[in-house]
Amino acid sequence: MEPNPEHRQQAEKVASLFDLVADGYDNPATRFFSFCADKLVDKIQPHMGHKLLDIATGTGAVAIPAAQAVGPSGHIHAIDLSANMLSQAEKNINKMQLPNIDLHEMDAQQLEFRGKYFDVVTCSFGLFFLPDMQAGLKEWFRVLKPGGKVMFSSFAPNAFTPLNEIFIENLNQFDVDTEMLRWQKLSDKKECIALLESTGFENNKVETEQMGYYLADINDWWELNMNTGYRGFIEQIPVQALDEFRTQYMNDVEKLMTDKGLWLDIETHFCSGIRPEQNVNN
Repeated sequence: MEPNPEHRQQAEKVASLFDLVADGYDNPATRFFSFCADKLVDKIQPHMGHKLLDIATGTGAVAIPAAQAVGPSGHIHAIDLSANMLSQAEKNINKMQLPNIDLHEMDAQQLEFRGKYFDVVTCSFGLFFLPDMQAGLKEWFRVLKPGGKVMFSSFAPNAFTPLNEIFIENLNQFDVDTEMLRWQKLSDKKECIALLESTGFENNKVETEQMGYYLADINDWWELNMNTGYRGFIEQIPVQALDEFRTQYMNDVEKLMTDKGLWLDIETHFCSGIRPEQNVNN
């Protein structure tokens, strides 16, 4: 089924944003991506020989440890909308000399895999970017074997606080539209559980962990802004006003510096469910 025009437009927008930030996505300031990816793989515990689908793989943060976990008898299929992200993932995979990962440029709501194929489906900080999260999860359910597991991560309510609020306040002063940030859409544990239940998963649970750390310099926070989804908002600021925005914004951020550095709160939900062994609809 062809995606509707609104879906296609949003998917293209997301792909363009992550094409833009791909080269800097593995910046040391954004190391929470790899920390959380390792934690996700540790929690879902793929077995040797498993077939695993990693959705919104980015630069391969989940796919790489997952490939190590399933071993040469297992296989990882990793998908992303962004061609540039997949290029970075390929470089990282080649460095690790992992032959059991295939990369695909693919829409997470329009999977090109047959049903009941995968033992595990993972998605690290990507579900909230889908135009229709429920439709996406239904597709993930479809490709899972009965008894197969899904796990996705999302940011909890306190993630990036109070830096996020300072960011929004400064954007508002430059007339940037700051509707709810997409990565806040799955901050409520109950909503995460309800979403899993509505798509047929069972034994659903949400585990919340603090994955934060101190940044040594306020410019590390700027680097994080420029190399993640935050970039989409900064791009809305006129070029001639960008220096003024950065100066004002970083002055506000500097007030939060302590002798330990700048605290980066990465409170994270790890949400999981299981496709039932028997399902009347599938």
